[in-house]
Amino acid sequence: MRLNRIPVRVSVVLATCAFVTSPAYAAWPVIDAAVLMAVNAVNASVNGVTASVNAMNTSVSQLLYNIGTAINQNTSKVSSTIEAASRSEREFAVAQERNRRYEDARQRYAVPASICSESGSGGISEVGAAAGSTKGTIRPRGGAVISNAAIAQAVNTPPVPQEIDSSRAARIHAQFCDADDFAAYGGARACPATSTTMPGADKRIDSLFIGAGPNGKTPDLTFSQAQIDASLMYVQNGIRRSIGPQLHKGEADTVAGAQYVGLLTQFNAIISAAADPLEQQIADSALNPTTRPLLQEALTSSAANSYFQQVASPQARATNTMSAREFEAFEVGRRYANTAYQADLQSTSGDNLTRELIRVTALNAWLLAQLKTEVRKGNVIEGLLLASTARQEYEPILSQRYRAVAGRLGGQ
Repeated sequence: MRLNRIPVRVSVVLATCAFVTSPAYAAWPVIDAAVLMAVNAVNASVNGVTASVNAMNTSVSQLLYNIGTAINQNTSKVSSTIEAASRSEREFAVAQERNRRYEDARQRYAVPASICSESGSGGISEVGAAAGSTKGTIRPRGGAVISNAAIAQAVNTPPVPQEIDSSRAARIHAQFCDADDFAAYGGARACPATSTTMPGADKRIDSLFIGAGPNGKTPDLTFSQAQIDASLMYVQNGIRRSIGPQLHKGEADTVAGAQYVGLLTQFNAIISAAADPLEQQIADSALNPTTRPLLQEALTSSAANSYFQQVASPQARATNTMSAREFEAFEVGRRYANTAYQADLQSTSGDNLTRELIRVTALNAWLLAQLKTEVRKGNVIEGLLLASTARQEYEPILSQRYRAVAGRLGGQ
């Protein structure tokens, strides 16, 4: 009867066990409601975790995708930047090379503004030849133009006796009386008043180098006609003054006349050498027509024109023509003393700079050649002076010995 006292819960469990162990229901799971709820809760938790994991995976995948996309974009930008930089560098190098070639071509083939003045330099030989021809007209009765009638008469008439020649020089000097003369004999016919335009022009060497003019004048390299007249009178007083009159035809036909003519001819040979440098100086200072076209062409250069406006003589400004002296000084000075040329030189490079160096060297060579010519002339004159000095020393001795020899021969 003790079996009848088994609790109901135990009996239910036993019945359940019996049911489970029953062969007919062995495959059916028997799940407690509480277990089922627990399982469902676990499943729900697992599903939530899975969803979270999936969401995290999705987020991580999206992040990685975004990172990859950003990396690809940055890589593309870097590649584009590198490509653009390389292209810019290539383009810059090409442009630089092109500019270098352009500049090289410009330096090689461009015609500088100074080329006109360079072509003007090419005519310097013509200028020198014209000056040499002018010198041939300056000698007595050579055909030179002399506007002053008194000076023309003194230069172009045959030699007269010394007293007449000196009186004529005094009359002409009345036009050129200076302060020293006036202080000594002012008011006399030889010096009625002090000259205000050309004092002392017929006795001052300034008339040959800077041109006759008032005291303190600026040098002129191209002389006016009045300045040329004064310089010719200076040569007349200094070199060609008379030592004796020229003979007439009847006098020259005598034996003594022939000897006189011979002596005067020998004397004039020496005087010609002595007067040559002075007459060449005058010829080089006279207006030279060959400089006009050369100067016109040279002044198309702004640097040369600037220097011309700065230093040209009044005669050159008025006539657009220079003397050989002034043209030569212009050619030298427009390089050495011309700031505009210095500016042009600073902007010159390459072949043009080399060409300019060659031009300057050629100019120096030309000037040296002219200096050599002047040295030769000086040597000729010194030779004549030496011969004259030797003659003065030996002529009396030889004459004495000759008379002694002739006397001994006559005595035999």
